[in-house]
Amino acid sequence: MIRFVSSSILAGLVFAASANACGFHNYTPQPTLVNRLLVSDDIVLARMAPDNPFQFQAFEALEGNLGAAEIPYLIDATTRRRLALDSNAAVLFARDGSYGPWKRLAFVDAALAPVLRTVMENLPAWEVGGDDHRLGYFATLLGHPDDRIHRLALRELDLADYSLLRDLDLDLAPSRLLVQFDSPMESEFKPIRILLLGLSGEKQQRARLESGLENSVRAEGRFLGAYATALIELVGPEAINDIASVYLTDRDLPLVARELLIEAISLHGQTGDRVMEEAISVAIESSLWLDPGLAGAVARRFGSRGDWSHHSALQALLMEGAVHAPADKQDVSQYVMLAQNSIEEH
Repeated sequence: MIRFVSSSILAGLVFAASANACGFHNYTPQPTLVNRLLVSDDIVLARMAPDNPFQFQAFEALEGNLGAAEIPYLIDATTRRRLALDSNAAVLFARDGSYGPWKRLAFVDAALAPVLRTVMENLPAWEVGGDDHRLGYFATLLGHPDDRIHRLALRELDLADYSLLRDLDLDLAPSRLLVQFDSPMESEFKPIRILLLGLSGEKQQRARLESGLENSVRAEGRFLGAYATALIELVGPEAINDIASVYLTDRDLPLVARELLIEAISLHGQTGDRVMEEAISVAIESSLWLDPGLAGAVARRFGSRGDWSHHSALQALLMEGAVHAPADKQDVSQYVMLAQNSIEEH
């Protein structure tokens, strides 16, 4: 029965369908190397077959059965050359199920081998949880001199919930994050790079983040949530006030853009920082009174995090009939109900 379900857990279920992606994942992150390995039954290392330099031959099974590892791909010229130059190098392949297609995952040389070894050692634990340990390990690889490993770390951290990301012990110079920062070929790494700039603590990045936010919000850019989240992280409550006063009640901006900003703000709530939480409360509730059309977005974004701090304001708008869109009215009603349940539980 619902009354025995935690309100914060229930909120995630209730608002999942109506909420968009999170403030900095308003895109689909690529699967990481670890994620691919986690869903694989057979994982092997392969080199050139002794009697055919164009054919792969598996020589070590990291997971599964080596005997069934027939890899039906020809070796391209670049890989042949790299394997010929390094007798210890290999190519990592994996597949899901005994008859699934083999997928080439990585070229494993002296730089990548210790990373792969650590991943394989921890794979059983990571399969059943261990997110903190997994993220902590890849955090140590940020800024690795080998760009492939640096990117592996970026991709892993890109999947982390922001609350986990901000708790990591990160030590990375912004100058490394800014390498190919605006390159179209590196666009998949830009959101996490933006977030890490915000977490860097270097105030000289403020102008870059403010400019990125302005450009993204006007053009409905895909990095809007990341820029807003990072700016708030770097600047603090002042950024909350600026975002609310400049953007949230600007009705010329699309509601979808303003909802992403609300999501970015919600990520910084419930941290125990009373000054930040007070700034969020003032910014959101003043924005709601100026534009009640934001009520549904506030309910969805804060409700999905089990944050009921805007219960009174949303309930008042609902009672006054200020929430008009049917979907918004439903989401606000659910938020108010769950908030009341939470109050009764505590």
